[in-house]
Amino acid sequence: MFENDWKLFKLQLKMIMQEKIVFFYTLIVPIIMAFLNNNLNFRGNEVLYIYWAYIVVTTVLNGFLMNLIRVRESGFFKQPSELIDSNFSILFTAFFAQLLVIQIQIFIFNLTIDCFITPVSSYTFLYGFLVSFLTTIISISMMSILLLFKCKQRTFYVIINFFLFGGLLLLSTRPEGVWNYILTMINPFQFIYALYSVPCIINSFSLILGVFTICYMLIGIIVLSRLTKKNE
Repeated sequence: MFENDWKLFKLQLKMIMQEKIVFFYTLIVPIIMAFLNNNLNFRGNEVLYIYWAYIVVTTVLNGFLMNLIRVRESGFFKQPSELIDSNFSILFTAFFAQLLVIQIQIFIFNLTIDCFITPVSSYTFLYGFLVSFLTTIISISMMSILLLFKCKQRTFYVIINFFLFGGLLLLSTRPEGVWNYILTMINPFQFIYALYSVPCIINSFSLILGVFTICYMLIGIIVLSRLTKKNE
């Protein structure tokens, strides 16, 4: 079983690496934005959290979810294969392949910032590495509802782009009070950013984040459990 999972993991990773244009949006764009925003306010390492959130969300959308749609559309879920022990194996290997890519991208981003913009502490490197496990899981769970759309790859690509532009547009708005809480809970970019920022926001808002995190986890479990070879 482990050998099959390893082969499936390498296959998933190969699929991700073939989409080189995706890395422009998920890694190069945040690096460019960081250079454009390089000013006197770009000094605290906490400012990196918003870029990490962007990397996680865009990679999950263009990587994990798009690859699952591609696999589903190709009929791979239905076809008998020696590599597939269960649907869990597909999701398990897809998640770890995507997590590896996200961790590498965040490391490269931090290293670039450290070399060319402002020093990044070893604590920040470690914090980004550890918390990104959680944020990747939550991001997948939060956006897994998009997998309920029974649409072709091209249509899903359009949906993803609308989702990305809508999320970034909402991210640029900074309402006060209740509206800020609402947008944070429904916008993946703001929600993941808030999770990274939890150590900086120790108040009742942290409790709200915890409740919604559990809710999104449950949603992710329900949605992803439906992706079985039997019903696909």
